[in-house]
Amino acid sequence: MSKRPKTRQSLDEILASCSDTLFPDKMGRAPVNIDSKDVEGDTALHVMLWRGDTYGAVSLIDAGAEVDAVGDMSETPLHIAVRKANAKVVAHLLAAGANPDIISEFGQSPRSIASDAGGEIAKLFR
Repeated sequence: MSKRPKTRQSLDEILASCSDTLFPDKMGRAPVNIDSKDVEGDTALHVMLWRGDTYGAVSLIDAGAEVDAVGDMSETPLHIAVRKANAKVVAHLLAAGANPDIISEFGQSPRSIASDAGGEIAKLFR
């Protein structure tokens, strides 16, 4: 029996996969669109970044997701991408106009987190 190659998810599939995380009381049945936010302000883009799903995150950014959406703990997608050290998504967010200086409830901006960590991610903010 041959293994079937994994196909890339469509934008609708990516969004639908976030339903249970954004709206747990709906048990995965709540519709999710590019602008959907949970009670904390988190979006499907936040979810994709927490999951480490680079393809999903880039797809959402390319589809017009709000790159500066402020979610739980006043964190933007860029905060999460920097903390996860996902250089590809950090670069994509910055190219899409994400603000690197939004301060979270932790008193940190994506730029300061990157600066503290150093390395490849910090170079993206120069």
